[in-house]
Amino acid sequence: MRTNMRRRLGAAATALVALAVTGIGIHTADAGTTVGGRTAENGRTAGASTTEITSLTYDLGPKAFTDLPEWEGPSEVKAIVRYPRQAAGKLPVVVLLHGQQLACHSADENDWDSWPCPRGVKPYPSFRGYDYLADALAKDGFAVVSISANGLNFHMGVAPQRARLINRHLALLQQRRDLRDRLDFTRVGTMGHSVGGEGVMYQAAYGNRKELPAGVRIRGVVSVASPPPSGFYDTRVTTAPIAVFSAGCWSLGNEKYFQEGVHGFRIRVTKGNHNYYNTEWTRGPGPGDGDDTDCPATTGRPSAAQQQDLAVHYLRAFYRYTLKGDSAAKKTLTSPFPGVDTELASF
Repeated sequence: MRTNMRRRLGAAATALVALAVTGIGIHTADAGTTVGGRTAENGRTAGASTTEITSLTYDLGPKAFTDLPEWEGPSEVKAIVRYPRQAAGKLPVVVLLHGQQLACHSADENDWDSWPCPRGVKPYPSFRGYDYLADALAKDGFAVVSISANGLNFHMGVAPQRARLINRHLALLQQRRDLRDRLDFTRVGTMGHSVGGEGVMYQAAYGNRKELPAGVRIRGVVSVASPPPSGFYDTRVTTAPIAVFSAGCWSLGNEKYFQEGVHGFRIRVTKGNHNYYNTEWTRGPGPGDGDDTDCPATTGRPSAAQQQDLAVHYLRAFYRYTLKGDSAAKKTLTSPFPGVDTELASF
């Protein structure tokens, strides 16, 4: 059951589609402030910094996005944004996109067959699985947007839909008065986990640049534990550095993004797990959650906490390098992570 569900969740349709972005509105669902040094949800201390972080969520509803005319499945436009309360100048922006997962947060198969979710069943909080990473990046001076894509997952949206969902959010943020003057849309970085990896590569590919909202420039792209590119879409990124995190005990397929003519970094976690980069997928309740490695008996495998710490370590360096021009960060990107078996390369 678990193996079949993992395959189902990793599957993708192959339709080629186009985007129609129409009326943009926004509603703030909640807002809050966190302070560095607090204890994160996974029980680890979220850094020693005392940078004050502001967070807010917005939610336009479960059917606010579609990609007509060829892909009609509706999806939500919902995200959480974190950024330092005090900042000198505009902030570079990092967008985080999760991959394929159940749309509804339930262990009952009867709750998996509709979008929006059945009454009384909450959407799967996949977009909150990177809170640990978003907090660390916000303390480092980035504005971080983590996007929910449950409806897109339910309807099996593929790379173009995932890319265009990101673009929809960027267009929204450009129009939002309380954020647009804080954010530098000429310095945008992206991260796609699992099948989200192909989405961010599609978005940043030179051949798809006309789909970006006006004024947006993608400066750095990261694929984390992604399947290999499907081959149906242009995903060759030549105008920005990339980083590829592969999980050796799950798949090395996304290393195909790392090719001649592409500048970037490969971080191979030789005994790594796919789900551990997302804290929500680490704990479930879905049948494809938890330890989804193909080599469970291998000794020396990193824990979920170690993989998450590794992600923070390298992604902070990558976005410093690509969005802030910090050339010293390249040393981090080419040095092993303490306590975890890694194989590193750069082009």
